[in-house]
Amino acid sequence: MKLIFKRPHVRNAVITNEQGHVLYSTSTSFSFGPRVTVVKKHVPNEFIIGRVESSEILANIHWHTFSSTVIEYGGINLATSQFIPTKGILGRRRVFRGPDGQLYKWKIGPRECILMLDDMEVARHHPLNLGFKKAEHQAYLEIFEPVEHMVDLVVLTFIYVEKLRRGSQESPGTDRMHAPIEPAN
Repeated sequence: MKLIFKRPHVRNAVITNEQGHVLYSTSTSFSFGPRVTVVKKHVPNEFIIGRVESSEILANIHWHTFSSTVIEYGGINLATSQFIPTKGILGRRRVFRGPDGQLYKWKIGPRECILMLDDMEVARHHPLNLGFKKAEHQAYLEIFEPVEHMVDLVVLTFIYVEKLRRGSQESPGTDRMHAPIEPAN
């Protein structure tokens, strides 16, 4: 399964499947205090590509600088320091427990994030490629069969770790400059 990010900035993006149907969207409020990213899940219109039948809020991510970021998901507030804590010497790994009881590990690299289950790759982020060395493509998240039962959680945790990966790469005005494209209703 490929989830394509219509904007490469995960905090303000429309996420579609390969057919162009909108499945998720993210939007981040601009404020001088903690920012909040709203992650919405959409039911696409099967007849009109890009149109949405219905939407629901999947999660809210409350980004904090000096304390743990909080993710509101499934009616629970989850401090990321507990829900998806740092592992490893350099902190380039984040681990969470899936609904199946298994431990999943995001490896955060310089250009992409890879989700592992034991020693098996189960999801991989492919960053935007402008076509200089490889074929041109938009940024996408490739999700493999072993985790298709928990796509919502994979997308949610990816948004969090991808924001961490980008870290200082994003300028303070990024959220304003890359306003989300709202899916058509």
